[in-house]
Amino acid sequence: MGNLEIIEAKGSLYQIKRKFPEHQINLEKGSVSDLKQFFHCDTMFKAKGLLWFCNKIKEISYEEIEKE
Repeated sequence: MGNLEIIEAKGSLYQIKRKFPEHQINLEKGSVSDLKQFFHCDTMFKAKGLLWFCNKIKEISYEEIEKE
């Protein structure tokens, strides 16, 4: 199924799509929204010297149904 690395940040779960050292991508040259579109992700973080391109894992609400 691909990359299954999951992180928790800001109280939510994210699936990591790609990680790059900050120095490899010049954020001043292009826009973050272009990078997110290129990597097919909805969130980007900067942490630990890396740029993290991620997709937020959506939470669902559900109610368990008891079997009779």
